[in-house]
Parts: sequence; C-alpha cells; structure tokens
Amino acid sequence: MNDQIKWLKIAYLAGIILDALSLIPMLFSSIAELMWGFDKFNGEYLFAMGFGASLMLGWTLLLIWAYRKPLERRFVAFITILVIIGFVFTEIFAIANSYIDLDKMVPTFVIQAVLIGLFSFGYVGTCKTAKGKKMVKTQSQTGKKTI
Repeated sequence: MNDQIKWLKIAYLAGIILDALSLIPMLFSSIAELMWGFDKFNGEYLFAMGFGASLMLGWTLLLIWAYRKPLERRFVAFITILVIIGFVFTEIFAIANSYIDLDKMVPTFVIQAVLIGLFSFGYVGTCKTAKGKKMVKTQSQTGKKTI
C-alpha cells in the first residue's frame, strides 16, 4: 500500500472516530449543554437532533465502507469535504445569529480544518494512483497496451 492510500485511510479513520463521537452530544442533551451551552431542549430541538444523529450514524457507516477499499471508494472523501464545509457554514450562521458562542465552536473549527486537510490530501494524492490502476485494469481487460 502506498503512502497516499495510507493517508486516505487515516482520513477515513479520523472521520469514523469523530463522527461516532459527534453522536454523543446529539443523543444526550446533558453533553450538548456542556459542549455547546445549550439549555433549551424542546421538541423541535430533539426532532432536529434525531434527524441529524441518524445522518451522522449513516455517514459513519459510509466512512467505514470507504475505509475497507479506500482507493476504489475515494470519492467518499471528496463528498465528506463538502459535508464538512456545510457544517462550517451552518456553524457560522449559528454564531452570527447568537445561537452559540464563538468560543464554544473554536475547537470544532480546528478539528474540521484538520479533517478537511486530511481528506483533501488523501483524495488528491490518490488521483494519480487511481488513474494508473484504472489504466492497468483496462489494459488487462482488452489485452492491448496503451501508450
């Protein structure tokens, strides 16, 4: 396994761990209060967090699936970058509207920056490897050499 595939696997593993940990405050309001300072856990909050937790669990499973064949499923890394960027925009909106304090979100922003870096490095780094693997597969299927 080359280094770029290892980096992609590290990105997937980091995403799996952090997604699983993110479920905790989504499922337990006492942890959400501690982490984010939330104190209103009405029906709308629980409804929205239930949807969010379901999607987070699904994405965790998707990352596990991608981890098993990182090169073949590397597009999951690209999509994950888009999801993280969506989270960042949502968090900026929440800060701008005083739903959450900036100081509560700084650690999250740092983690998201690291994840975007890992997923980007892993995805871009495996572009050439994936293309080369596709060329070899095409050659072996046709029996012809391409230049």
